[in-house]
Amino acid sequence: MSQKKEIVRFSDIVNDIKASLNTTISKEKAIFILDFSAVDEMLTLKGYMYSIFYNLISNGLKYHQPGIPAIIEIKSSKQNDKIELLFKDNGIGIDLKKKGEQVFMLYKRFHPQVAEGKGIGLYMVKSQVESLGGKISVESEVNKGTIFIIEFET
Repeated sequence: MSQKKEIVRFSDIVNDIKASLNTTISKEKAIFILDFSAVDEMLTLKGYMYSIFYNLISNGLKYHQPGIPAIIEIKSSKQNDKIELLFKDNGIGIDLKKKGEQVFMLYKRFHPQVAEGKGIGLYMVKSQVESLGGKISVESEVNKGTIFIIEFET
């Protein structure tokens, strides 16, 4: 791995992604609720962190509930020596009782009728989070949305 770690600001990453997804965000009337007041930066690989944020934000947009603006909430917190990032959406959700074991598996798709995809986004997110020394978990309810919680040691 030839990339070197640098100080990465979460708010800058979100602003970059919002700019690149501007058309979709406008079309879906997406609402962002951001709170990086607890911690807005960490020493990490910028490319990986961008990819993690991009995949989770674009999934929140892609899998929104029809007729309801997508609400994407991202916030950070600091717990002892950990940075926690929470990504929450009000989308169509995933039935974790049926599909929970498969959420981060390669080529697994849960809503092929809703959006195109190859089933690699969440697999990549998990791989990148873990290669940065973190861990990711998911909570989801059908028609209520999904929450991804990422923890990094500092």
